[in-house]
Amino acid sequence: MEEEFVTISTHPNIVEAEMAKSMLEAAGIEAYIHAPHSNALYPGLLGDIKLQVKASDLQKAREALEEGTVLEEDEDD
Repeated sequence: MEEEFVTISTHPNIVEAEMAKSMLEAAGIEAYIHAPHSNALYPGLLGDIKLQVKASDLQKAREALEEGTVLEEDEDD
């Protein structure tokens, strides 16, 4: 049986959705962008873009987005 995916956030454009997805992936969370009313050329044109995660990762994903998880660079360079 497949695990259910749930929407953790919605975004008005693909750029914001991709940034949030990158934050989740940096935290080790699998995420998918779902834009049911869009096409390849204009994602999000007809509605918000949904960012989805596995239901079991929901709390961890919320925390990662709230904290703005990013990879820290080494400042010694």
